[in-house]
Amino acid sequence: MPLAALRTEYRQGEELRNALTRLARRFKVSTPVILRRIHDLGGLTQIELRQAYERELERLRPKRKSSGGDFYRTQGVRLGKRFARATQHADAFRLLGFSKLATLRQLGHRLGVV
Repeated sequence: MPLAALRTEYRQGEELRNALTRLARRFKVSTPVILRRIHDLGGLTQIELRQAYERELERLRPKRKSSGGDFYRTQGVRLGKRFARATQHADAFRLLGFSKLATLRQLGHRLGVV
């Protein structure tokens, strides 16, 4: 990204977060690249660059994913007690794709039908 192009687009005094988002979209580069180039223009001191860069990396860092929930609760909501009571073992294995009797028993126990 040429400094001359950034110089025409960068608005002195604009809130940094807004400037980063706007300029990153405009120039199709990452926000850390924009930070560095704003520093090159004289818009940020070395200390401001370092602090803003750390904040930006933290913002971009992937968030922890959830565990995915409780399998048995999800199945219970999906199937319901009526299905669990009315289904024979062989049919349940085939319909649910289970291969372990222990899984089917645990599901029945959690649904309160065993």
